[in-house]
Amino acid sequence: MNQNSALLLERLEVTNLPSLPHVLLKLLEACNRDNSSFRTLAEIINKDTALSSKVLGAANSAYYLRPHKITVFEQKLILLGLDAIKSIAISSSVLQVFSNITFSSEFALKRFWYNSLTSATLAKLIAHKVNFPYPDEAYLSGLLLDIGQLVLWSNFPKQYASLLGSSENETEFSLLETKQLGITHYEVGSWLINSWNLSSFMSDAVLYHHEPQERIQDAHPLIKITRLAHVLTSDEFDQEYRVSLAESLLGIDAKDVVSMLQTATEQVAIIAQSLDIDINTNTEEEPLQEALPAAEASERRKFRAAAVTTSKEPKITKSEVDNQKRLQLAREVRDISLIEGTSLNCGIATQESTLVSIQRSFYILFGLQNAMFFLYDQEYDIIYGNNMGGQSELINELVMPLEKGKNMLADALLSKSPQNSFSYQDEGNLSLIDEQIVRLSGAEGIFCIPMTSRQTQAGVAIFGIHKSQLPRLEKQTKLLTAFAQQATHSLAACHARDEQTKLIELETLTATRAKARQIVHEANNPLSIMKNYIKALGVKLDKADPAQEDLLILNEEIDRVAKIIRQLTESTDAAINLTELNINGIILDLIRIMQESLFEPNQVKVESNLDSSLPHIMTDKNKFKQVLINLIKNAVEAMSRGGQLFISSRNNVVKNKFNYCEIIIKDNGPGIPQEILDHLFEPVSTTKGKGHAGLGLTITKSIIDELDCKISCKSDIKSGTTFTILIPIN
Repeated sequence: MNQNSALLLERLEVTNLPSLPHVLLKLLEACNRDNSSFRTLAEIINKDTALSSKVLGAANSAYYLRPHKITVFEQKLILLGLDAIKSIAISSSVLQVFSNITFSSEFALKRFWYNSLTSATLAKLIAHKVNFPYPDEAYLSGLLLDIGQLVLWSNFPKQYASLLGSSENETEFSLLETKQLGITHYEVGSWLINSWNLSSFMSDAVLYHHEPQERIQDAHPLIKITRLAHVLTSDEFDQEYRVSLAESLLGIDAKDVVSMLQTATEQVAIIAQSLDIDINTNTEEEPLQEALPAAEASERRKFRAAAVTTSKEPKITKSEVDNQKRLQLAREVRDISLIEGTSLNCGIATQESTLVSIQRSFYILFGLQNAMFFLYDQEYDIIYGNNMGGQSELINELVMPLEKGKNMLADALLSKSPQNSFSYQDEGNLSLIDEQIVRLSGAEGIFCIPMTSRQTQAGVAIFGIHKSQLPRLEKQTKLLTAFAQQATHSLAACHARDEQTKLIELETLTATRAKARQIVHEANNPLSIMKNYIKALGVKLDKADPAQEDLLILNEEIDRVAKIIRQLTESTDAAINLTELNINGIILDLIRIMQESLFEPNQVKVESNLDSSLPHIMTDKNKFKQVLINLIKNAVEAMSRGGQLFISSRNNVVKNKFNYCEIIIKDNGPGIPQEILDHLFEPVSTTKGKGHAGLGLTITKSIIDELDCKISCKSDIKSGTTFTILIPIN
């Protein structure tokens, strides 16, 4: 591809490709029904080239991070969500109604739709016949084979229409495209599909669908399938060539060709009827070459009939139904505008999800990909970067003052008008931070759209663009500004909800703490009495009595309980009190104190294997002890009929190049169900039944994180459950 072709591609408008009003009306109707499934929507969208291209482009944008294999088209819709699909339907309808493109006899959209759908249907039938594992991929490849024609015609309607009427075969047509435009429709189609980052050979299938048999004989199956679908759809090729190609390329015999042609014709006719598309495919049968010399006479007649029906271009007429559909679509767009103009988005959304929706809408409406957002902080009067999925983390480190003349972003926000780096560069006003953002965008320059309204400054949206795209964006300034204002309102509403939520949380927390102070005051009384009794018991016992050590442990545990209760009244979590801790000593103390109170009553035998080389660790004694107690209690309670508990420690365990001390607490109980295991450290994930809140492991995980440790769990019904704690060695 030469430099002129590359420049042409950069200038092409590919987001506003036209669809038949009949299809758009059907899609709008389905979107407005509460019970419409993704499958229903997929069955409408995948009948139209332009709509399918919008879905594939949006579903494979940078936000979704990685390309996806097309196995089922419905998955793409699920990935986008119903709101995005409705946005595609509405934006496509609005653009269709207000488009300046007029349909010509040379490029009849109904004829294009019919041929594309026939090609797609045949591609899927062929894929099934040859056991190609991705029939939906073959279908979409067939549907998009000539999307390049749609792109070129919508960008250069008069010039391309004259090309369509000036050639007799596809070879001559390709030469005319190259001569007058510098590029062919299949190169344009391949470029567009390649821009979606699909994990697929679809772009190659489009690029090579005009190649002769000898060139694609050993190519990928998808390329051969789409080539055959194209040949069977086109009326350029005689029947002998079609049969010969089917047999030599994919091993499909004449009878199967007949069957597929008849099936495709019937299916497309049914679809056209369901969409109220009036296409008359009845044509006079012309004499055909003998393509099946070895076939029976009846088969020969079937082949002729099917070939004529499919290969001949349908008789396209502008019927009264078509005019009615255009008027009906215009009325639908008017009604949508009235509804959207008098309603607010009252859905519950976070700032992140709102930005994701705005980013996706910029692509669906304007073809602007991977928006970078810089948000305004009113308190500090600054603009700061907000990284989105798939973007450089360095964006978060960029902060700039909201002062006129300091940078392009501030100028855009203060002037409430779009700015671009090309103009700033020409005038010598591009600041250093502007240059950094251009480099982060990975493009030739950037286009900056302020998100502002009369009373609100939300920030700016930035897009990496080529200079050749600038004229098109400048023409859309009013529409871009109007959409940015809507985005501002959404972000402002989101911010207001966040502030209201914080206020409610603060009021709730204040009331909870007042109640907690009352509980703490009442709980301290019995704890004080218990401490006094333990002290009195210690005085009565001989100082050398072994029970004195047990009393000391009980006294420490009462102090620990009192400290935990006091935390209920503190405004923040208790600070970490680092002490040098003997982990093995803590484990042995807990085993001793729990022997009579927990292990023996539950018929649990405890075995320990503690590494004597374990060093003393700097950590919070009370918090770490709480973690061990929670895990040991959980293990015992899981073994309702008794069992074995194994506790071990090990020094110098290396994980990801870091040294840790390892503690393992293992039981031979019934294990944890997988559905619980997947959400183990979330609140209310409990298998203990009534009387247990399911918060123990949530608290445990919270403490582990606070102490900069790590915890993991493995469990199955045969070997029980194992918790592993890793403590970093400082």
